[in-house]
Amino acid sequence: MKALQIRSLSKSYGKKKALDDFSFEMDYGEIVALVGENGAGKTTLLNCLSGIKYPDSGQVLYEQKDVLKNYLLLRDFGILVEAVFFDYLNVYENLSLLAKASGISNPEQVNSEIHHALELVGLTKHKTEYVKTFSFGMKQRLGLAQTLIGDKKFLVFDEPFVGLDPIGKEKIKEVIIGKAKKMGVGVFLSSHDLADVDEICDRVVMLRQGKKVYDGFIERTNTYQIKLSRKINKEEEDELRERFEGITIEDYSVLEIGKKEDLGDVIILLTKNKIKILDVIKKSGVLYDLFRREIGDHDVV
Repeated sequence: MKALQIRSLSKSYGKKKALDDFSFEMDYGEIVALVGENGAGKTTLLNCLSGIKYPDSGQVLYEQKDVLKNYLLLRDFGILVEAVFFDYLNVYENLSLLAKASGISNPEQVNSEIHHALELVGLTKHKTEYVKTFSFGMKQRLGLAQTLIGDKKFLVFDEPFVGLDPIGKEKIKEVIIGKAKKMGVGVFLSSHDLADVDEICDRVVMLRQGKKVYDGFIERTNTYQIKLSRKINKEEEDELRERFEGITIEDYSVLEIGKKEDLGDVIILLTKNKIKILDVIKKSGVLYDLFRREIGDHDVV
């Protein structure tokens, strides 16, 4: 039995069905991504899961207990869907209020929890600053820090990487991976960036018009693209196809290889035939290809 189960969840806004009979389950230690086109229902799903919205029908079960009937169960969840801060308080004061609301009353423990959370997201030096002075990216980091206060068993994020610079993004990824793989915390996040999803997630769930169209593990297989300075002739093409299984040739000037161990031998053969190599690119397009097949040519949001 999985720790978190969503059963037949549906939610409509007027005549529009934002979520249509959605079911899903996950366990501790998993990192699962939610992706889909504009208006697919991702935020609605996360809002229902986190208690911000109430579904029209269905269940959200945590350790076989109905969250929709007892929102106190969400104390085990760190949630970043709509981050709320008190602008007239500084960072430390905001997190202190949250810690106390989470049931942490010991002042030393409160201080320890806040220090650890700020250290993880890189905001330790800003703990006495007021939130109203923060950039969007810093607010994102503070929102993540809020989810790390207390002993959380699940983390739920809506677009956690939006607004972050590359360094900030890598910092947050490290936190997510560390929480899941070292501490066994379950992580469920939505993201519009398939590269981020491919890098850190174990599974991907795809939504289209409120319905689940895919739920599976990510298979990380790379291909290698070689761009040539000229088109190869028929004799060169035949030799490449004969020696290297699965090689594809586009417009006689771009080669794509599925096996890393073939890459060196292909380069040697091209050099022997006096074909100059312009570029070699490692491609990880499996998730993107899957998205296009299941969703179609839409924006990933």
